[in-house]
Amino acid sequence: KQSQMRSEAYRRAVASLPCAHCGIEGYSQHAHENEGKGKAQKLDDRRAMPLCCDRPGVEGCHTRYDQYRLLPGGREAHRAQGRVWAAQTRQQVEKSGQWPRNLPRWQKEERDGR
Repeated sequence: KQSQMRSEAYRRAVASLPCAHCGIEGYSQHAHENEGKGKAQKLDDRRAMPLCCDRPGVEGCHTRYDQYRLLPGGREAHRAQGRVWAAQTRQQVEKSGQWPRNLPRWQKEERDGR
């Protein structure tokens, strides 16, 4: 099993982006994909996207995503979309110049699960 990379700088870069689902700015959190997670276990920080948080009177996309209520199609739809959003997020972070120097780039083999 590969080690899961952790990077506070990457998490902050992701959280600085607009919500991947609704596009709202200023409320994003670093949200891990919902694949292979277990109790108190998180995926590699590079497998994440910005999703907005709960705020007064509004349930955020992050909560709805984690509870498989953001998209039609249940768990599989959420997992598939999470992979897409995480890949787009990695591209956004890299293109914006925010990729942390000490964090290895995402490799094709890792992305494909090899």
